[in-house]
Amino acid sequence: MPEPARCASPFTQQDTERALARSTAPPVVPEPCLLALEVTADGDRTRVTIRGDLDLDTGRRIEPGLHAALGHSTRGLDLHLHALHFCDCAGLTTLLRLRSRAQHLNKTVTIRTSNSAINQLLELTGTRALFVAPEKH
Repeated sequence: MPEPARCASPFTQQDTERALARSTAPPVVPEPCLLALEVTADGDRTRVTIRGDLDLDTGRRIEPGLHAALGHSTRGLDLHLHALHFCDCAGLTTLLRLRSRAQHLNKTVTIRTSNSAINQLLELTGTRALFVAPEKH
C-alpha cells in the first residue's frame, strides 16, 4: 500500500542558513556583465562598439542600450565588433533582433568592423549580407 504524502512546507530563512552552513560548495556569486557598449553619435548615424562576450545573458542585458542608441540615431547604427571576444548564436540573435527593430523604424544596422571569429559566425550562418550598408545612389 502506498504511503501518504507528507505535507510540504516552504523553506524559511533559518532552513536556508542551515543548508548553506552544511554545504561544502562555494557560495554562488552572480557573474559580472562581461560586455560593454561604447556609443558615439557620428552625424546621422550612431557608432556602437561592443566589447567582451555576447551571449544569451549579456545580450539580454545590453539589448535596451542598443535599442536606445537606435532610437536616438537618425539613420541607424554602425556596429564595431572588433573587440568582441565571443559571440554565440544567442548573441547573433540579439543583433538580428536589433536589425529587425531598425527595419521597422526605416533605419539600418551595419557591421563596420569585426574579427575573424565574428566573420566566421556571420559566414556560417549566412547573415553577413544582412548587416552590409545599403548602396548610395
